[in-house]
Amino acid sequence: MHTDQIPPDYVPLSVPGLPTLYGPNSAWRVWLAALPLPATSRLRGASALAASKGHARHDRLAQDGEVIAFFENDDGSGEQPAPMMIAAARWLLDHDAAFHRAVVDAMLADLPRLRAEQDGIVLDDDAFRLPPHWDEQTLLTLIRLNSITFHPVDGGPYIGLDLRCAWDDEHGYGLMMAGTDVIETGGADVGSLSWIAARHATSLGTGQ
Repeated sequence: MHTDQIPPDYVPLSVPGLPTLYGPNSAWRVWLAALPLPATSRLRGASALAASKGHARHDRLAQDGEVIAFFENDDGSGEQPAPMMIAAARWLLDHDAAFHRAVVDAMLADLPRLRAEQDGIVLDDDAFRLPPHWDEQTLLTLIRLNSITFHPVDGGPYIGLDLRCAWDDEHGYGLMMAGTDVIETGGADVGSLSWIAARHATSLGTGQ
């Protein structure tokens, strides 16, 4: 992590088994960390798009092989992230390769849905048009992982992904994952909505 670029009002938090977390010294605190994820970080590799404008500052904090991750308690309390988020982060560090594979496979399989959505709207002449087929190499040039978010929901690990994508620069692309299982795909906000994770946990009888 490029710690020299951390805002001066951010305070550190040491959590066993994780890199140092940082969060603003305010009543409502969102913690962030740069997690070493060699596999998942390929989604923000050299061939990827630039980070979305709203994520550029945080993106610069991550070194090669790292991914920016956010931890936010539902009530905004800032003492430390809820235990299920800490556990989810530790799980991801241990299952990076399998998680990355599940995410890429989900995105590759989502092409028919994305094409159907695009076919249902009138595109500008210069708009990006999705290809009839794509493989992993092509996909990695059309996206960039902005960040991941851990959710304070029992029954996970619940992990959301926020990506920039060439086919919808306004809304982006997102996934909500329960470990290596895909819960939902859609716009980038899908990865940040804890109620999606909570709904899934409730359906399994594991949610709070």
